[in-house]
Amino acid sequence: MDFTYLKTLLVLAKVGSFSKAALNLCVTQSAVSRRIQALEEHYGQLLLERSGPVLKPTPAGLILLEKAQQVLNIEREILEEFQAQKGRRKISFCCTFPFGTSYLPGILKDFMANHSETSDLKFVFEMPETALQGLKEGIFDLALIEYCEDLNLGAFKAYSLPEDEMIFVSSPKLGLSTPSIDIELLLGERLYCKKAGCCARRFLDKSMLGLGKNSSDFANTVFFDDIPFIINEVVAGQGITFISRSMVAKYLEEGSLVAHHATGFASARARNLVLNEQHKIDPILLDFILGIYRALDVDPPESLATDHLTVS
Repeated sequence: MDFTYLKTLLVLAKVGSFSKAALNLCVTQSAVSRRIQALEEHYGQLLLERSGPVLKPTPAGLILLEKAQQVLNIEREILEEFQAQKGRRKISFCCTFPFGTSYLPGILKDFMANHSETSDLKFVFEMPETALQGLKEGIFDLALIEYCEDLNLGAFKAYSLPEDEMIFVSSPKLGLSTPSIDIELLLGERLYCKKAGCCARRFLDKSMLGLGKNSSDFANTVFFDDIPFIINEVVAGQGITFISRSMVAKYLEEGSLVAHHATGFASARARNLVLNEQHKIDPILLDFILGIYRALDVDPPESLATDHLTVS
């Protein structure tokens, strides 16, 4: 059964414009428009208010959006049950880039040693907001998010994990004091970072404000959306970066990078494993989750398999 039109309506309601929905769905804007028109003709109701700069659902649209999500959730559950009958389980896991780069290879190796014949895996790197939306829509089975202080996790079941340590790093060639350093000394260096809005940058901005500073106070900033490139530039002595310790652990161990903690600067960001409140957990998914805890060298909470989740 084709639920494309319902999925299109859900995306459109989320992004607020035909052009953005078209980009999101990888189709033309006219295709999005035709799908919505077909829905409106089928139900005899105007589903979207088009008078403002942002498309908003009408009262009828809100009803259909709610029911559409329920229908798609049922479809997902049906597919999962069919896959279970075939003896295979699809697991879709969303996490941030730092965690995925640092830990997923080991988690995957551990998991596939026991489930290579029974599971298909899908890994996606996304921002926390996108991960939570994917959980709501049934796109992801579980997500691991960092720096979630501004996010509402009330609709989810969240399990705290060890905090992620964020540090400034530089090449020993720069001769900066370590491990503690005054932020003023760091401000004189070139800062390499990913695009504005990424988790590390948001955490950096908040920590800088806590010291009465701003990220724009650094001598200059180079934005580059490629972590290996940034690390290589810093190793070469071209500047500094603010990054998860796990991502540069081997460089710190071999001495090509050194870590710095700015005095009075927040260095730990929260990390949570998140599941949909209504999502059932089966033994294979549970084993994958336990692999995450093993990778982080921490015991899982006893409530993991006993509170609202059902292990079948």
